[in-house]
Amino acid sequence: MNRGIERAEQLFRRIIKLEEAICVVLQIIMLLICFAAVVKRYFFNAPWAWTDEIQLLLLVIYGYLAISIDVYRDNHVALTGMYKHLSKRGKVVLDLIRHVLLGGFFCLMTYYGWKVYGIKARKLLTVTHLSQGIVFMAQTICAALMVLYCLMNFVKAVKGFRDASANEV
Repeated sequence: MNRGIERAEQLFRRIIKLEEAICVVLQIIMLLICFAAVVKRYFFNAPWAWTDEIQLLLLVIYGYLAISIDVYRDNHVALTGMYKHLSKRGKVVLDLIRHVLLGGFFCLMTYYGWKVYGIKARKLLTVTHLSQGIVFMAQTICAALMVLYCLMNFVKAVKGFRDASANEV
């Protein structure tokens, strides 16, 4: 079982590296578009109509990727006020509950993201005429990754629970 976890962890690390690289590229593209739009608008008095639409699209995709990375690293959702005063075993129990709740939420996010994608895929954005479904496809893919990351974090927490139980005995 540990070997399977290690393999999954290696795969997830590769996916995270790809997500991080995509985030960097998206930031650079958004910066260039924003700079070019400002120059075009204020120096040439001829704004581009498509820049706001593209920047918003890229920002939403960037946001989903960033959330996915945080879920993988298990530093996205935490209430530390009470948590830090618990025993190791108590912390692990709360971690298990958190991973189940987050995993359930991300399952719903995947399911409904796919349903909305089916509706929005045929509709076009106003200026660029790109599919409105792009955002919901990004949501669906990232939410599915988040489900897998929650599952991995849950398995790690179960292992931590076993280790904490063995140490208390």
